[in-house]
Amino acid sequence: MIRLLTFVSILVTFNFAQAASNNIQLKPVLIDLNNKASLQRGAKIYVNNCLGCHTLKYQRYVKFIDHLSLTKEEIEKNLIFTTNKDGEQTKIGSLILNSVNTDTAIEAFGVVPPDLTLIARSRGSEWLYTFLTSFYEDDSRPLGVNNTLYPNVGMPHVLSWMEGLKKAQLSDKGQIIYAYKGSMTAEEYDSTIVDLVNFLVYVSEPAQLDRYRIGFWVIIFLSLFSFVAYLLKNEYWKDVK
Repeated sequence: MIRLLTFVSILVTFNFAQAASNNIQLKPVLIDLNNKASLQRGAKIYVNNCLGCHTLKYQRYVKFIDHLSLTKEEIEKNLIFTTNKDGEQTKIGSLILNSVNTDTAIEAFGVVPPDLTLIARSRGSEWLYTFLTSFYEDDSRPLGVNNTLYPNVGMPHVLSWMEGLKKAQLSDKGQIIYAYKGSMTAEEYDSTIVDLVNFLVYVSEPAQLDRYRIGFWVIIFLSLFSFVAYLLKNEYWKDVK
């Protein structure tokens, strides 16, 4: 028990020190796992922009039927773009993987892109949201970009076609300067990132959707049971002096 408490203490201290070293305040983000439309948009954004490098190897496509209210046909048509070794489309019951060659990935990025199934649990939704909105132009980096929250990250800004690419410095009026503009306004990009983070929070623990649904009825049951128990107690003890 002492060893466990020591480990937790060290872990908390490390995370606090890491956050303090970055000296960046995380941006708040509203997570709503009951917003199925947001989860669907987030899944689309992830598959089209992130899955090429980052797997979700602890999640299966088939879960999207119940949790995201998608049909089998919609998932196969819009979310599954990989094939098996025989050239057949990946089955809906399969894990969400990609075909990245590890040697090529290391050559391109210096590391193998991590699996992101549990990233929301390990980093938190606010960290993810801040990270995805903190890329800026940096010609000294191999990929031409850097990140305010995660300095010298070996990741390109894959969503720059949406956001554009910000410069490191602000204008005299404190406004963001863009090296080039993307296809979205700042508000549209912000909404897109919220959907993506919402999806990653869901993926990190799909069971929480069922827990929330079941938990509502459990609370109702316990409330009714408590009321009945109270009446029973009064009836049992009313003649006892």
